[in-house]
Amino acid sequence: MGRHGRRRSTPWSALGVLLVLAVTGPLLVTDSGPLVPPVSAASAAPLTEVMPAAPPDTPEPPPVQRGLAQAAVNAAEQRASSGTQLGVAVLDRITGELAVGARGHERFYTASLAKLIVIVDVLDRRRTEGLQVSDADLQLFARALGPSDDSAMSALWEKFDGAGAPARVSARLSLEGTAAPRRTGQWGEVEVTASDYATLWRYVLDDMPAGDRDLLLSDIAAAPATAKDGFDQAFGLLSPEIRDGHRTFAKQGWMCCFSGQYYLHSAGALGEEKRFVVVMLTRQPRTKGWPAARTELTGIATEATAALR
Repeated sequence: MGRHGRRRSTPWSALGVLLVLAVTGPLLVTDSGPLVPPVSAASAAPLTEVMPAAPPDTPEPPPVQRGLAQAAVNAAEQRASSGTQLGVAVLDRITGELAVGARGHERFYTASLAKLIVIVDVLDRRRTEGLQVSDADLQLFARALGPSDDSAMSALWEKFDGAGAPARVSARLSLEGTAAPRRTGQWGEVEVTASDYATLWRYVLDDMPAGDRDLLLSDIAAAPATAKDGFDQAFGLLSPEIRDGHRTFAKQGWMCCFSGQYYLHSAGALGEEKRFVVVMLTRQPRTKGWPAARTELTGIATEATAALR
């Protein structure tokens, strides 16, 4: 064929470019080279939003039961025999309720309950006045509060002006029925009410520095079943059933004889986190004997603590 009849073939490279443009769309070219067109949203893989897992529901704490202190006072008074004079007070440290029985503001001789009053006073004066308290004095604390050693208490009474302790503690805690003994040196005749003694225990548990509080509680917790003088002090709040079942810390008191009566007391803290303070002061006829008097107070304590469950 002639020169004008020859068919010019298309180079394969050019054909490839045309095919690419036909498939992918226009290709932009800049002075730095071709730009690849962005992938359209329609052609992108879909995104799945991942939501955080919902936290598990936290159960509401059970409501605090109220009225338990009054229920315990009622149970104690109902259980007491007709010949027993009972001064009782129960404090609920969670709700703040202080229930006081019919004789809860009446004065009783403390017997060995005075030991806690004097030792609290000494510890407070050590902290606020710089009163010197030796390791030997701390040993006297342990002997007075645990095995209820009367000779240890007498030594503390003489050394630290025990006669002035009821007035000083009363002033600090606004006690209304606590007083020094009328007879010089007769620390067992310090007078106290059940209501005042519950306030004293609240002070120990809630207001004293942790070191002082722990010292007192550890000494009290070490109380053996038999006291230094041979008296069986496993009664009331320290009866085995109550002591083991309620994790009880208690100071006991016993004394004879005024107007033909025994003075027999049990007072302390019990329950989860020492929620309750229970104070039971009794005057009982001497004619019944100590075993029967202890049984009487243990029965009262059993009914009172059962009402706190």
